[in-house]
Amino acid sequence: MMRAIKAAVTAASLAMCGPVLAQVGAKPDGVAARFENQTISRAEVLSAQHMLPHQYRSSPPDVLYRMLLDEVIDGRILALEARKLKLHQDPEIKRRLARIEEQVLREAFVTRHIAKTLPEAEQRKRYAALVGSINRPEEVRARHILVKTKDEAEAVIKQLQGGGDFAAIAKEKSSDGSASDGGDLGYFTREGMVAPFAEAAFSLKPGELSASPVETEFGWHVIKLEDRRLTEVPPFEEVREQLFGQLTRNVMLEYLAKRKSAMKIELFNYDGTPSPKR
Repeated sequence: MMRAIKAAVTAASLAMCGPVLAQVGAKPDGVAARFENQTISRAEVLSAQHMLPHQYRSSPPDVLYRMLLDEVIDGRILALEARKLKLHQDPEIKRRLARIEEQVLREAFVTRHIAKTLPEAEQRKRYAALVGSINRPEEVRARHILVKTKDEAEAVIKQLQGGGDFAAIAKEKSSDGSASDGGDLGYFTREGMVAPFAEAAFSLKPGELSASPVETEFGWHVIKLEDRRLTEVPPFEEVREQLFGQLTRNVMLEYLAKRKSAMKIELFNYDGTPSPKR
């Protein structure tokens, strides 16, 4: 069932994205081709875009359109030939057509149900609820100066306590890659740094300097805390696509669970024996 829902989500995404050709000005109304008693509309050609391999979708619009038109004409001719041979009346073909029809109907239902259930306002509402439920750990922004010995670190601390500029001293004396940025490490969580460094950094207040050097496997650090805050969450626009996919799965699973609970469903095992309803 999850595969079916994922397929339906994909179809819904395609429908929402809009055809590439439509975006560059190809109009869906009108006739694309006529032959014998057949008419192929431009809309039919445009709707066939998702069948093209991805590498072809960057082709010039006129080339892409002609490729699609040729594909649709070829497909129509072959389907007509199959009907002449009455293949559409073959029992196995009928079963396959029924499966295709079911898939198309399933995808159409999911697309419309999701459009109704998850408009942007609802998506933003659920995003806000999700953000509110997230455990946001604290993170800090700090600068540091890394030197080889404790004596060097203590000398740096005295220089800073005497009014020295932290960023300038970091650029001059720090052996860490952050030296060129004035020792700025950006924001990090407690788990993002080695334990002694993290413990020292998180014990400081914004603007405060470590009173003594901090030793780690990398050397001796002098730390200055710049800021502390709760971990930021990505904005709605950044996670919208991923969130929409997850919400779609949840909505459809909820809908199916509700519908199935109201039905009498008989299940049978592989050998044909009755199976309890799960």
